[in-house]
Amino acid sequence: MKKILFVIQSLGIGGAERAQVTLANRLVKAGYDVTILMWLPRFDFQTELDERVHVIYKAPDRHIGNRIPYIRHKFYDDSMWAVRATPRQFYRYYVGHKKYDVEIAFFHSWAVKIVSGCTRRGSLRIAWIHNDFRGLSEKDHHSYLLQEGEYARMDKVVCVSEEARKGYIQTFGDKGNITTIYNLLPIDDIRRKAEQKPEIAVRRGKFHLVLVGRHADHTKGQIRLIETVEKLRGEGCDISLSLVGRGEHTELFRETVREKGMQDCVFVIDGKTNPYPYVKEADLSVCASYTEGYNLTVAEAMILGKPVLSTDCAGPVEILDGGKYGMLVENSAEGLYTGIKKLYHDPGLVEYYRTKAVERCAFFDEDRIMKQITALWGD
Repeated sequence: MKKILFVIQSLGIGGAERAQVTLANRLVKAGYDVTILMWLPRFDFQTELDERVHVIYKAPDRHIGNRIPYIRHKFYDDSMWAVRATPRQFYRYYVGHKKYDVEIAFFHSWAVKIVSGCTRRGSLRIAWIHNDFRGLSEKDHHSYLLQEGEYARMDKVVCVSEEARKGYIQTFGDKGNITTIYNLLPIDDIRRKAEQKPEIAVRRGKFHLVLVGRHADHTKGQIRLIETVEKLRGEGCDISLSLVGRGEHTELFRETVREKGMQDCVFVIDGKTNPYPYVKEADLSVCASYTEGYNLTVAEAMILGKPVLSTDCAGPVEILDGGKYGMLVENSAEGLYTGIKKLYHDPGLVEYYRTKAVERCAFFDEDRIMKQITALWGD
C-alpha cells in the first residue's frame, strides 16, 4: 500500500482545501494510505474527510535553529524562521523521520518549501499548481520567483488547467515534468448535498445570482459584483445576490452592503462548508474573479445544471470551452454589468446556457481524472 503525504496550509474554507478533501477521500477508497499535514489551525472541512485519512496539524516553530534568547527574539519571532530556515530544516521539523512514497505540495509557499526539503531516495515529490502565475500581482509573483529553486527540486508539477500550465512555464520554464490534471469533483456528493435546506434564508429577487468563493476581493472580485447589482437595481432590475464563503474580506462585504443600503438584496453568507443549496436556488452562478487557476465553483454549478457567467480568466475559460458552455465576459466591471443585464432581459439565453451546463458534465468524469492522478506514481 503506497503512503501518500499531502501538505497544505489548512482545511479551512477554500477551493484548494475542498479539492484536497475530495482527492484524499477518493485515494483512501482506492486503497492508499493518505496523510494530510497542515500548519494553520483551520479545520472546517475536516468533518468531510473519510475517517481513514490521517490529519497532522503542526504549528510553526518560531525558534528553529537558535537557542539564544536575544537573537531568537530579534530574528526568528513573528515567523521570520520560515524565511531563514532551509527547506531541509523545514522538512525535518514538519515531517521528521516518517516515510512516504509520494509527497505532494498541494498548496504554494510553505507547502512547496517543506516538500522540496525531502532528500529521501525513492520518494516522489510533486507540486500541485492551482494558480495562473501570469494573473498575480507583482508582489505575489515576486514571492513565487523567490521559490524557483524549491520548485526546481520537484520531480513532477501538476497544473489544474492548461492556462495555469502556461503561466507556470512562463514563470519557471519547462523542464519536461509538467502535466495538466483537472480537479477531481465528487459529482454524486455535490448533487446530494444540494438537496439539503439552506441554513440561511435569502429574500431572492426575480433574478437571483450566487458567487461561491473565498471572501478575498483582490482575486475573486466580489465588490465589483455588488456594484453591478446596485447599478442594475437602479435601472429597475429585480435582481439579488448571495456571496457564499469566508475570508479576510467578509466584514468588508457586509460593510459595503450596509453603506449602499442593499441588505434586502445582497446576502453575505459566511463560512458554509456546504454551499450547494445556495447554488441550487440561484438562477445564475457568477465568477467575477480577476484571476483563477481552475475555479471549482464554476464546475460545481454546472454539475447542478446552473447556467454560468464568468469573467475571462484562466480556468473558467477552459471549463466553459471559450464560452461554448457558459457566458464569458470581459474581465471588468463593465463586462459583468453588460453580461448580467443581457441575461436578465433574455430568459431564453439563460435556459440555453442551462442546457449547455448539463451537457458539459461529461467533462468532469471522475474515473478518467483518477487514472491520470494515480499514473503520476506508476499505478
